[in-house]
Amino acid sequence: MTEQARGSLAATLRSIADEVESAHKWSQTSRSLARERVATVFGSARTRRGEPAYAMAQDLGASLAARDWTAVTGGGPGIMQAVRDGSGEVLSRAVRIEIEGEAPETVLDSARSITVGTFALRKLLMTHDIDALFIFPGGVGTFDELFEVLVHQDTGRLSRFPVVLMSPEGEGMWEAWLRFMDEHVVQGGLANPSVLSGLTVAGSVQEALAALSGPWSGSGSGSEGGAGGAEERGVPMCAGALRTQTAAGLGVEPV
Repeated sequence: MTEQARGSLAATLRSIADEVESAHKWSQTSRSLARERVATVFGSARTRRGEPAYAMAQDLGASLAARDWTAVTGGGPGIMQAVRDGSGEVLSRAVRIEIEGEAPETVLDSARSITVGTFALRKLLMTHDIDALFIFPGGVGTFDELFEVLVHQDTGRLSRFPVVLMSPEGEGMWEAWLRFMDEHVVQGGLANPSVLSGLTVAGSVQEALAALSGPWSGSGSGSEGGAGGAEERGVPMCAGALRTQTAAGLGVEPV
């Protein structure tokens, strides 16, 4: 490893470590404000108003809010803004990272929004201690988020919750991706079939919400028949998990 690469790695690890405590406090505050359960929504920042995906995301946000669910997004434009349009300020959360050209149209207050410096921390805050994940078609970043959840769930590092692939009208991305994954990855012996077993493709918001009432009901963190908080169901709380991971990377004991 070159000195430049080593310095870059050390700077990134220090950045994560410095953010852990504030992220932990924000996570606790955010969860305490949640009325029921919490869902994260991923998707493209490039989706525009008037497109089927935008309307579907807005409808999803409104439908979750009608059930008192809190919706967490990356706080940017596109799908993220659409969900906030639907869920409203009170039941919206945002875990932002500064990306050129992806300024949000609306900014939530500090109790409901946090800006972090690394994608690792952002994904951790958005995927641990949640009850469901909805993913709209997106680019490389969206697939990065999806694959991280699949890897963590399949290796037992993240509790299983419903992962719903949202398929707006005229969009065939998920069907094509699932065929590829099955034919070339699973059947090729490169991944366990269980990696894909918990995924649901939903062509409407109604189908997406129906996926929440399957084998997952009763395993969430909210009061809606849930089994208690993240620690009770084996999901590491954000700061605790991140402290351990960061400390290991820095070669020190977690605090």
